[in-house]
Amino acid sequence: MPRHLRPSSGFTLLELMLVVSLGIVVAGIALPNLLTMNRTYRLSSATVAVAAKVHQARTNALKRNRQTWVQIDGATRTVMVMTTGAGGAPVGIGTSEVLPQAVTFGTGNAVATLTFDAMGRPLNPPQTIQILIAGSGLTRTITVASTGRVTVN
Repeated sequence: MPRHLRPSSGFTLLELMLVVSLGIVVAGIALPNLLTMNRTYRLSSATVAVAAKVHQARTNALKRNRQTWVQIDGATRTVMVMTTGAGGAPVGIGTSEVLPQAVTFGTGNAVATLTFDAMGRPLNPPQTIQILIAGSGLTRTITVASTGRVTVN
């Protein structure tokens, strides 16, 4: 059979350009949504981690019958539960939680503490911890009431 009578196989340049342009349009629509979803996930996971450390501090204050606090270091993005050990020296309870990249606190890079007394009540209530994703406007606030109840907004 002569070459010009054979059915063509493969794609034409026009078909290929159409598929590539559709792919670019779909990626342009999906990419901002994926970035927002990633930021929201980071904020949610950081909020859950910090709230868990606040609960751990309150529980340990009640269990040990001594003052316990949550230490938040904005520069290193870590959260640690601390109490006083023998001789009054601060002692860490458990491991420190390192939060995801781009997570910041309302205190900036400062070290902040949220302290519970031996009865599990926060000192100077109500206490709040603001968690942010830098440059996105996404914010969550953890509030500890005078009773020690923790809420996340």
